[in-house]
Amino acid sequence: MTKPLSQQTIQRLAFVRFLHAQGIAQSTQPEPMSAAAILSFQDAVEHFLLISADHLEVNLPSSMQFLQYWEKLQPKLPAGQALPSKQALSRVNKLRVDLKHHGNIPSSHAVAQSKADVTTFFTDATLMIFNVNFNSVDMVDLVAHPTINRVLHEAQTHFDAGDIVFAMGGLAIAFQELLDHYTGRRIGGFGRPPFSFGKSIPTFRPERDQRGSAVTRQLLALTATTRELKEALQVLSLGIDYARYAHFNVMVPGVFKDAEGGTRIAVTDMDRATTTDDYQQARLFVIESALQAARTDATFEQLNARFPNDVDFDIEEWTWTGPAGSRD
Repeated sequence: MTKPLSQQTIQRLAFVRFLHAQGIAQSTQPEPMSAAAILSFQDAVEHFLLISADHLEVNLPSSMQFLQYWEKLQPKLPAGQALPSKQALSRVNKLRVDLKHHGNIPSSHAVAQSKADVTTFFTDATLMIFNVNFNSVDMVDLVAHPTINRVLHEAQTHFDAGDIVFAMGGLAIAFQELLDHYTGRRIGGFGRPPFSFGKSIPTFRPERDQRGSAVTRQLLALTATTRELKEALQVLSLGIDYARYAHFNVMVPGVFKDAEGGTRIAVTDMDRATTTDDYQQARLFVIESALQAARTDATFEQLNARFPNDVDFDIEEWTWTGPAGSRD
């Protein structure tokens, strides 16, 4: 009888799938950048093997060679079955050692073969050990923010139903929720949110008889540019890769709030040409961005503990006097 999966095991498997998806994305880059995929693939496999040992209740020595996992896990596997892909993953491990310790860049062919080998391993081994389909392990379980998590799940239901365009709209909504959450957070009762970069910029609507004037054109241009710069600063300040954000922003349809407060999706002919691969890349980007932005949670918690909302602080002004002097 297969041991049921704990929530911790599910989250750890989600992280493995995240590393695997990250490796696949890296493998599509031109040489030599595609070589980074080998490191992600190896990390994903090693993490999976550690989770497998915990799940199967196998005690591992503190130090062991990569291929020893196949020997150590064997006694706890279903009768007559062996952990798959030993020879194939031995090749991946050798590529990783050559890259990390000897500086040898693998060829694009070797990277592509590694992607295929690692994917086959996860497909077979996840079903064997955990009795679940590897593709059913949802990386969204890594996203802690409840609203972002919910919208990502909702987008996936549309994708599963074959509506890729609407699913992409859901990803755009999830990312906007991420930005709104982190750029709107304050520290205690002090001033503006640190990641907001100024107040909200209202839409400039000139009078009809002023629409063609030079001043109006200038104000429209300044408003549009300032909005774009503000959003770029917000993205960068949260540690999100701006080049990938720009790519994501082109792939997903536009989203906006209507007069009643509902969310609308503006779909173009280009959006209707979206592919399954586009969706997977965009979804991975939102998940990675959510994990990256979540690093600020600990900072906010520390600062809010130091500067609570209900405490008034007295402010004194001192004059700097240099070394060991008296102060006024």
